[in-house]
This record gives sequence, structure tokens and C-alpha cells, in this order.
Amino acid sequence: MKINQVPLMLGALAATLLFTASCNSPAKDSTVTVDNATLKKEIEAANIEFAGFIAKGDSVGMANFYTEDAKLMFANAPAIVGRKNIQAAIHNVLGSGIAKAEFTTIDVWGTGDFMSEEGQSSLFDKAGTQVVKDKYIVLWKKEAGKWRPFRDISNSDLPLPAAK
Repeated sequence: MKINQVPLMLGALAATLLFTASCNSPAKDSTVTVDNATLKKEIEAANIEFAGFIAKGDSVGMANFYTEDAKLMFANAPAIVGRKNIQAAIHNVLGSGIAKAEFTTIDVWGTGDFMSEEGQSSLFDKAGTQVVKDKYIVLWKKEAGKWRPFRDISNSDLPLPAAK
């Protein structure tokens, strides 16, 4: 390369980088500002609806509450993918005697069509005994104007059983 070509090459490279960066950068208006207090109220209402499915023993309603491509991630088990598989897993959980759920939303963060929830949950058997106490993170996705769980992961706050 001749010395007098270096400034020309650097100029072309700079122009290419500037063009590429401008094509890949989101527009300033592309991020929707969301009021987290409003999001929290919407998610708390959704959690009440979800707990209602548990109280009715409705595994189909619970599964349909999730997005079609949802993933449910319980502790000590492989991820459960899709509504059909989520319905089967929830059916088994409800069949174990779970009759009531309580969800507490601690915080939410989000923009536009996705938001995250941090929370705590408790599940109770038919006698009212707490059998599960978890903390969780749910990634919610807005579909047709309604928030639906897209990724749902939890783990227990209860100690492991003593070794025998």
C-alpha cells in the first residue's frame, strides 16, 4: 500500500464503521418508558388470576396462562418447554395435593413487551399446611395486550431434608 493511500483507506474505514453503527443502533424512541408501579399492579393482578387456577385445580387454565413458547424451570428438574408439557407438569403438581398458592411480587423491571418480576411464593395443601416456600424470577411477555409468563424459574427457601 502506498503511503498516500493510507488516509483514503482510514477515511473509508471510518465511514463504513459510522454507517454500520448507525444501522445497528436503536432509535432513541424505540425504548418505551414504563411506570414500574403500574407494571407491579398488573403483575399482582395476573398472579391473583394464576392463584385462582390453582385453587380450582385447573392445570389447563394454568398452562394456557403461559406463552405458547414458555419455559418453566423448577429446581432439581429439567426445564419444561411449551404449554402441553407445562400442563402435564402442573397436573402432577396439583395431583400431589396442592390446593392454594400465595404470590408476593417484590419488584418489577421492564420496558415495552418484556418485564421481569422478582417474587416469593408459598403453596399449601388441602389441610392448609405450607408445603412449598420459594423465591422466583419470571420474565413476562406481553401478548395481545396481556402479560403472560415466558420464562419462570424458582427455587426453595426451605432447607434440604436431613441425610439419613
